[in-house]
Amino acid sequence: MRSRAQSGPQLSGIARLTRPTVAKGAALFSIAGAVLALSGCAPEDEGTVLEGADGQKYVVPDNAERPMYDSKEDCIADVSAQIQQLQSQGKTITDTPESLCEQSSNYPNAHYSHPWLGPILFAGTRWNSPSVAGWSPVQNGNFAASGSNLQSDVVSPAPAGSKVGDRAPLKGGFGSSGKSGFASGKSGSTGG
Repeated sequence: MRSRAQSGPQLSGIARLTRPTVAKGAALFSIAGAVLALSGCAPEDEGTVLEGADGQKYVVPDNAERPMYDSKEDCIADVSAQIQQLQSQGKTITDTPESLCEQSSNYPNAHYSHPWLGPILFAGTRWNSPSVAGWSPVQNGNFAASGSNLQSDVVSPAPAGSKVGDRAPLKGGFGSSGKSGFASGKSGSTGG
């Protein structure tokens, strides 16, 4: 049997979870899921179909955005601090700062104003940090570069036959499934 090199986005969060040491019944979160849970916003059921830099179509939450940084060190330090803060509040985070920080040069057509990008976050879940040089909306072609960490509980593959701009259900474990630690009941608000 031959092994193939992976060239597409890599899974993060609950999709690649292999931690047998987590206590039974503990809620597991990606950084985006934990920030969303603590923000008091209800997760969205639907998103918009966008095309990633890898040419694939994905369902992305409305108004999703990414923090931008002036250096890799700033990105890793800030994302590490955010993860530590979430862990101190009892959240078990499955992402690593190194997997969530990537060079903006991976997206040559996106024209980012800063060289490093942090994780994709849901609308209304920005964190207040002096290390963040700016925020960038997630749009066609500026996420899911080949080899990047696809945050599968935020961004999910679009249904077959979807077109850019279509509305489609988010399948990353939010809403009624509760896979990311969210309860099945949710309030009627979206976007915080």
